[in-house]
Amino acid sequence: MQRYASSAASVLIGGAFAAVAFGAKGGSDLGSLTSVEIGLVVVGAALIAVAVVHGRRDELYGGSALLAFVALAALTTLSLLWSIAPDLTWIEANRTLTYLVVFAAGIALARLAPGSWSVLLKGLLLGATAIVVYALASRVWPDSLAANEIYARIGQPYGYWNAVGVTAALAIPPAVWLGARRSGHAPANALAYPLLGLLIVALFLSYSRGALGAAVVALIVWFAFVPLRVRSLAVVGVSVVGAAPVILWALHRDAFTKDLVPLSVRESAAGEFGMLLLTITAVLLAIGLIIGFRVSREAPSPRIRRRVGLTAAGFACLVTLVAFTSVAFSQRGLTGTISNRFHSLTSETATTSGGPQRLTQTSSSRGRYWRNAGHIFAAHPLDGTGAGTFGTARLRYRKDVLVARHAHGFFAQTMADMGILGLLVVLAFAAAWLAAVFRTTGGRLRFWRPRPGGGVPWDAERVGVTALALSALVFGLHSSIDWTWFVPGCAVLGIFAAGFAAGRGPVTAVANAGGATLTAGRPALPRSARGWLLPKNPLRAGAAVAVVLVAILCAWAIDQPERSDSATQDALTLVAQGHFQAALSKADHAHNLNPLSPKPLLVRAAVQDSAGDTKDALTTLQGAVIQQPSNPQLWIKLADYELGRMHDPGAALQALRAALYLDPLEQSAQALFLEASAAARGQKTKHHAASSPSAGGLAPSPGE
Repeated sequence: MQRYASSAASVLIGGAFAAVAFGAKGGSDLGSLTSVEIGLVVVGAALIAVAVVHGRRDELYGGSALLAFVALAALTTLSLLWSIAPDLTWIEANRTLTYLVVFAAGIALARLAPGSWSVLLKGLLLGATAIVVYALASRVWPDSLAANEIYARIGQPYGYWNAVGVTAALAIPPAVWLGARRSGHAPANALAYPLLGLLIVALFLSYSRGALGAAVVALIVWFAFVPLRVRSLAVVGVSVVGAAPVILWALHRDAFTKDLVPLSVRESAAGEFGMLLLTITAVLLAIGLIIGFRVSREAPSPRIRRRVGLTAAGFACLVTLVAFTSVAFSQRGLTGTISNRFHSLTSETATTSGGPQRLTQTSSSRGRYWRNAGHIFAAHPLDGTGAGTFGTARLRYRKDVLVARHAHGFFAQTMADMGILGLLVVLAFAAAWLAAVFRTTGGRLRFWRPRPGGGVPWDAERVGVTALALSALVFGLHSSIDWTWFVPGCAVLGIFAAGFAAGRGPVTAVANAGGATLTAGRPALPRSARGWLLPKNPLRAGAAVAVVLVAILCAWAIDQPERSDSATQDALTLVAQGHFQAALSKADHAHNLNPLSPKPLLVRAAVQDSAGDTKDALTTLQGAVIQQPSNPQLWIKLADYELGRMHDPGAALQALRAALYLDPLEQSAQALFLEASAAARGQKTKHHAASSPSAGGLAPSPGE
């Protein structure tokens, strides 16, 4: 691929990654999420179909991981059969199917163009950088980009700070690769310095401890395995030093350290923050150019490399020793400090600062969510309560009134939603993916550079594919302790990189006389439009058609919940306009589109009540409860209608007992229970007075 075509492809890939992030945002809005998922399925299926026809003919590398991902998607979909909230499970099944297509598309790209690893690395770096730059720009122009931001931590465009943190973290390996690689043009490589500096600033200002830890793990693996340590150390060291002034400045500004500050406070710091970002960008670029041109003329000698390596290793050991000593001689001692930190991590009542202080704390809200997941797992150990139902199932076990849809950890979420079956499938996928990546990158757990002639050499391709694998690893590590799996912007970055790294196959490149790389197994791609459109192998063509048909079916399934929600909103609008018959028809249409959702039934009941048909409205509400008996909100709505419209406090109390069993801390249910109890006592007193001799001595008839 020519240089300009390669750059254009990287920009296109980076733009696609950024479009997913800005389109889906935090992944909580069903409308935007549906559009993004359909787009990913269509584009991914097209890439898969092309790879099926024109891809390599050798072994399907990453096939075991792909099969495990298929099993995960299948189990997620099958959990509709036992889900306590099948409408939520449908949405989660759509998400998992979309991610499966993204992972398979990564494998397809590796089979179609195995040498495109550098294009993908640059595209991933460009996409992540665009997201991170927007996050930083939201503090330069807070009124325009983040007027409703109330937290000290940067969170745009996702609306969630940890998602920004992991996006910055998974872009760090590609940035280090760009600056440390031996190939490429010095001006292009110099861009790694300002890019990495901005990534570090964003990572720190997100105050995401999980993302920071995942980035550190990725860098440790990089320095342990990849023999570009001096170059990598220069990129990382210079970028950290360049980012430090901005970080230190932000630590002394309320706009970056305190929650709930007025917009005027953010605006007062915006101009200076923007100037600092521009300054470090220019300075780091200049330093990168100087280093790049100097190294291109004169590479570091083995003696210098050895000295730098020993110095870095000594510094790392010194930091570790100082940290260990300070903990060992602290008031609690080593074991006491570890015990206290572990208690803070798992405590259900511990509080965590929203500012930079949280970086030195181990407490978090995860303890309560993980414990809730454990309770759900204990009650449903084999198959869980259905994919995506943690937010409903935890209500029975929660000890707070916080709203939480996710277990803040993929393994905890899987344990609660799909039980042992889900855990086994996820662990099988993790093992298969790691095995595929080890096979791709050389597959030897060695912490030193291979001897000449021994093993696979660390050429440009092996280094680049390793960077891609580390980006995927960062996302995997972070999503295991947070709910970034549910944020498409960062999830697609990690999953696509994971697919390519697994599907690339063993890096067996050898250097030719000109220094380029020749790789076995490259596909012989058609050179004409006729060759692309008229494949010679009818079996492959049939398989490609099957892929397209399955993708169309998946896109249709993804679209149904959103169409149902849209029809439901239309029905509510018609009710407000007084068009009851049209609203009833629209609610029925919404129910036909998504028969698993109770929303159309609630709207139908509202239409029937507005038309004066209270009996049918009550029957419809009862049908909604029968459809999802584990949903406390449906019981509350039924009780409210029975008490307020049907004037039947006895029936309302029965429904409220069910609601309070499912969610003992629901305040509206508690208040309604007291109201229904008072009404029942008053009704009983009135009934007793009417049946007493002083009231006429007439006993109530059997029908009363």
